[in-house]
Amino acid sequence: MLERLRAMTKGPAALTVLVLALFWKLAFSGEFVWFDHPDMCYLEIPRLQFQARELHQGHFPLWDPSIWAGQSLIGQTQPGPLFPLNLAFLLLPLEQGYLQAVFLNWYWVVLHLVAAFGCYALCREWGRSRQAAILAGIGFGCGGFLGTVAWLDVAAGAIFTPWILLFLTRAVEQPRKPLANAAVSGLLLGIAWLSGHHEIPLLVTLLVACIWAATRWRLGFVALLVSGLIASLQVLPTIEFGRLSKRWIGVTEPVGWNDPIPYSIATVYSMPARGVLETVLPSANRYADCAPFLGLAIVAMAVLGLAKSEERGRVKWIGVAAAVALLFALGAATPLHGTLYSLLPGLGKARVPVRAIHIFDLGLCLLAAYGLDVMLAQKTGRAMFWSLLGFGACVVFWAIGHPELDDRLLLSGLLAIALAASLRLRPLAVVWIIAAMIEMHGVSTATYSSKFRTDQNKFTRQLENYRDVGEFLRELDRREVVRVDVNDNDVSLNFGDYFGVDSLGGYVAGVPENLINAETHTERMKTILAATHYLSREPARSGQESYLEGKSGVKVFRNPESRPRTWSVHQAIRAATREELKKPIDPHQAALLVGEVPELESCTGDEVKIVSRSPNRVRIDATMRCNGMVILADSYYPGWQVLVDGREERLWEAYGVVRGVVVPGGNHQVEFRFRPRSFYTGLVLFAAGLVLTAALVSLRR
Repeated sequence: MLERLRAMTKGPAALTVLVLALFWKLAFSGEFVWFDHPDMCYLEIPRLQFQARELHQGHFPLWDPSIWAGQSLIGQTQPGPLFPLNLAFLLLPLEQGYLQAVFLNWYWVVLHLVAAFGCYALCREWGRSRQAAILAGIGFGCGGFLGTVAWLDVAAGAIFTPWILLFLTRAVEQPRKPLANAAVSGLLLGIAWLSGHHEIPLLVTLLVACIWAATRWRLGFVALLVSGLIASLQVLPTIEFGRLSKRWIGVTEPVGWNDPIPYSIATVYSMPARGVLETVLPSANRYADCAPFLGLAIVAMAVLGLAKSEERGRVKWIGVAAAVALLFALGAATPLHGTLYSLLPGLGKARVPVRAIHIFDLGLCLLAAYGLDVMLAQKTGRAMFWSLLGFGACVVFWAIGHPELDDRLLLSGLLAIALAASLRLRPLAVVWIIAAMIEMHGVSTATYSSKFRTDQNKFTRQLENYRDVGEFLRELDRREVVRVDVNDNDVSLNFGDYFGVDSLGGYVAGVPENLINAETHTERMKTILAATHYLSREPARSGQESYLEGKSGVKVFRNPESRPRTWSVHQAIRAATREELKKPIDPHQAALLVGEVPELESCTGDEVKIVSRSPNRVRIDATMRCNGMVILADSYYPGWQVLVDGREERLWEAYGVVRGVVVPGGNHQVEFRFRPRSFYTGLVLFAAGLVLTAALVSLRR
């Protein structure tokens, strides 16, 4: 029993040590970070920070009040607010209320370990040796796409692919418990859809759908049913948000849900032909913040596996899948992507074809495992030796003759010669594993930033530069309700999310159309949305009083015309169209409503104040002299409900952008709460998916 346990853990233990060795900068040094990237520091880390702060305060936020006068946190999707691994990470201890860099680094390492273990397990399932599985696991988990991708949510969506294929294989090939294995495969695919980004899960879904269709489609139906049920938890809120919003995709104007995405965008995010060579040769090039580089050791073994492995059936189909993924990643350079883009509904929303190198890299790593086993069986032949020697010599002479080229090219050439020499001796798997690690280390860790380099950490420093200003405003918010208008030329990150202060704008992928149409940049709309302060180096207009200047030079200005977040009106004016909502009226005297308007009574002397606020709930005490409308200057969005003295009332969209409710005369408690049907429907379907999976796993056959 003990010997069997040792045998089972020997490979994963060795793989763990090797992955940690590759990620030593993040795991052990305390000097480097992986997330010095604009989108990580401006968008994803601030949003993670917001969610972590709320979770530690006992709230599970579905709504984010800190950007764009309030947005659906679950609808925006990034960076995976419902992803189980994210939630576990966010529950780790905070440092003075903020995410710790050391935990962010270790979380990144854990994600890559999950990917490496999955590839290792898949190779062992397919009968590969322990050494071959380790080589493949190192390559997939630490090289290529996963070794270079800069986005947390994109990486998280990719780590489950080999695990999905592992249980798919068991369902197709093993007579025991095929339904259970199909369900687990679907469960893991569904969890990948919770990762916070749709592109990798969409491509993997297409891959596994093709495999199921070619093998056991009835089991495939079960697997895809389970994945759909699990994914509903995130997909339904995403679709709801997407249908209501416009998204910035790289063209001048944002596009809506039903608007076609120009193919020119896919052209921009296609991998150029030189990227094929950069699978073998190291380069500083990145395509949509990722690179295909795996190195000569893995690619050479993949070619050997494809050429000489005796398991022709599986190897052939791995090669076909990898080739199709490569053609897809080349995007506009081949007809394949354009044809699929035109014929498959929804594929255009995966606007970055280069991310298909995730599947291409996985295919090469799996083939490399077959190739290493061929080599260990002494079946390489002389062609392998001369190919490596010739390739290495050419690269070395090329690098020496062009000293301006990347030094990593010279290293690759020397490693090729060393690998050729090793073939003349006793073939050792460890030599190839070490060579692969050396190659990948030079590329995968090249973008890590040192805290001691003044030319690095350009974006991570932004997280600290404004802390004094952020904490001043958060303290002020305890005494009065604050909403800050941020000059994004001076402060680039999502200030509100990171520091826990409501803000008027933010760095996002998409915004609901009602906010875009409302022209939130105008002074009139800033008044309606109760922007109390302005954050910038200089005032935007006269009358703005400076409260504080932070160490970064950014100042906090008080807006002279700022009004409370909530107020009452006793006149409702009908607007025939949304364009008429721009009528020049005093919003604190009358409410503009499109279509039907309620009957209100005329009086003065109301007292309306907010008594408590949390992301999903706002409570107001309203003393009304007569029948009127209470306005809450937070954005209107489906899923918000309003109760007056515990009884649900109609929620009105005032001025086309904020929330209102009719309240009769007298003292009343008004409660706005976020109960999005899309989330709760998704939650029921998610639970159904878990129950179905558990039921199928419990079956004896």
